[in-house]
Amino acid sequence: MVSFLEIHSSPDFLSVKPGDYITIKVERNKSFVSSSQVNNYWIGQVINCIGGARDPNAWTLFQVMDIDSGEISIINADTVDKILKTSNL
Repeated sequence: MVSFLEIHSSPDFLSVKPGDYITIKVERNKSFVSSSQVNNYWIGQVINCIGGARDPNAWTLFQVMDIDSGEISIINADTVDKILKTSNL
């Protein structure tokens, strides 16, 4: 018999911490995404994790630096696809 935890594993963004390298899904409704853009993902390094109002330890936003351009932005936690490399903090 398969347990509930095996079917519904926790999303990766719950274990993200500052210093981690992550892949982020491109949000289609953003104005900076051009129609010629082929990549659906970008890689960033987490600078800061921002908790929610109900539970400050449950991340809802991340401040991330794009490793290609150096641009710093704030993203929704649910756009995190995978953790590529964890920090040693």
